[in-house]
Amino acid sequence: MIREIATFSDVHHGPNDNYGAVQTLMEAFFEALADPKSAAAAQDPTPAQAVFQPLYDGTELGANRPLTNKLFESDMVLTVEQMKGVVLAARDQRRGGLRRGKRKVITGAVYRWPKAAIPYRFKEGDETWRNLIRSALKNWEKETCVRWEENGRGKDHVIFFRGSGKHFIIRGTDGNFERRTTQEIEDMGLPYDLGSVMHYGPNAFTKDWNEITIKTNDKNYQRTIGQRVEPSFIDVKQVNRLYCNDVCAPMACKNGGYADPNNCSRCKCPPGLAGKTCDEIPQELRHSPLIGCGGELFATPVWQELGHRGKGKCYWRIRTNNARIRFILSGISYRCETTCKAYVEIKHNSDFQQTGFRACCNEHEIQVTSEQAEVLIISDSTELNYETGFNLRYIQDSGLPLPKPPPAVWVPGSENRGFRGAGSSTGPIEKFILNAIPKVRDPRRPWESIASIVTEYSVASLLGIRN
Repeated sequence: MIREIATFSDVHHGPNDNYGAVQTLMEAFFEALADPKSAAAAQDPTPAQAVFQPLYDGTELGANRPLTNKLFESDMVLTVEQMKGVVLAARDQRRGGLRRGKRKVITGAVYRWPKAAIPYRFKEGDETWRNLIRSALKNWEKETCVRWEENGRGKDHVIFFRGSGKHFIIRGTDGNFERRTTQEIEDMGLPYDLGSVMHYGPNAFTKDWNEITIKTNDKNYQRTIGQRVEPSFIDVKQVNRLYCNDVCAPMACKNGGYADPNNCSRCKCPPGLAGKTCDEIPQELRHSPLIGCGGELFATPVWQELGHRGKGKCYWRIRTNNARIRFILSGISYRCETTCKAYVEIKHNSDFQQTGFRACCNEHEIQVTSEQAEVLIISDSTELNYETGFNLRYIQDSGLPLPKPPPAVWVPGSENRGFRGAGSSTGPIEKFILNAIPKVRDPRRPWESIASIVTEYSVASLLGIRN
């Protein structure tokens, strides 16, 4: 893999910018942020390497399992500047100076593609594999204004290749769990989405694939995280804000919908909503010939029940007057998986842009009260060839609905601010970090953290000492 990066990446060619320098900084960062037990294990003279085979579970973490210590967060090739930015932001976060962020858009205009077709090439691979890549790119073209051109002209281009060789796991990769800060990323004014195709699954970075390493704050969302079927509504909206924000004039779309950059006369709506302004359920589902597949329901002060058994995809909306809706989900009958692929999804929060919680295992009853006067329900079993279903009891809640929070403010262009750590590669802070990093891995010195290196630099600067 190192050979391929050196061959195809022109930003890793300099003597201080090659991928070996990135790995040195990354490994020291991981060890510096490891817990004491991991740190002690890292200094243990016994062999610290173990071979892990890839798992073909449909996720990049499974496929890249042998590369945990080679790629940042198991799927990213960073530059030296980007890795230094992560180090500096981690320092500031631990000092309490920065708010944690989500795994979203990296800041800095230098990392944006120009507004033209993005050229791409294949280094290798059979036609079946290439067609999978082409299909994924066509889906992005369908959902956004971004266009791709195979074998297109241009110095900057994307190369698809399959990595080669065997790699090893190195102890102490706790830094993969360090959340990025607002200095490094931009959420584009969009809410956190547990259904994002970028979200880690429950087994991320684990040696034992039966072990859960990521737990959601709301346990109802535990089987939602880690889906790799398709980009979520917010994933797509983020790309459209980044590259297509000036394509269409604003439209009066509701519920987080926005003008479709591929057809400016219509709103692009969150799943489960449709219509001119995203305030209806999809027409074809309201008039579905399948009995009991989708429809409009109304919650009253008396308990009612929705029971569904069937195939395919169905949508319901439950509404009530000036109240919230309490519901109990039970009788869940789908294929039970760690991350649900066939499921019943319920959107009960105040923002319908976000993926609702998905349930596919009949573990226990789920009791929830909505945040507003309507709830969306989606049953999706399109990948199964047998009937699935659920039971839902619902009633109007006596409490008043919570007001919808105002949408987050996003200023177009704010995502192009400089990335933390970017700048001259010969500046004093860059030189100091790169010179000090080897000390972390020197067994003759006490184990030190990245934060202490930066602190040492600050003290040296104040005293006028040059390294």
